[in-house]
Amino acid sequence: MTAPRRGKDLMEEFRYKEYTEEESHIYQETMKKIMEGLKSGLSFHEACGAADVADERLRFFIQDDALKILIADMHYTKGIPLELIAEELNVQIDLLSRADAEMLQDIELTSMEVFRAQNPGNPAGTA
Repeated sequence: MTAPRRGKDLMEEFRYKEYTEEESHIYQETMKKIMEGLKSGLSFHEACGAADVADERLRFFIQDDALKILIADMHYTKGIPLELIAEELNVQIDLLSRADAEMLQDIELTSMEVFRAQNPGNPAGTA
């Protein structure tokens, strides 16, 4: 595994998944099934397995988003430590830590894009 790249190279590679109308419908329905499964006591992997998506790539995106949504809600909104979330969802802490880092990187990149769109010609950075 390589370290995440920063700066301009990363911005050029960063792209959100653009869903077709059908994929959007599948995404919404699958996300709903995953969250319902978790509420009924399933582990994260069990809930994801119960929500069957034929397209492997789309299934990965949905599961990745579901994990990030859970981290945002449980860790950042409710203040639950990642270690406890890992226990509750029955997932490895490494998986949660990676998803958390990716989510924070997504936020950083999105905020830079918004800043650039609102302030054309102004540099974005921390220098």
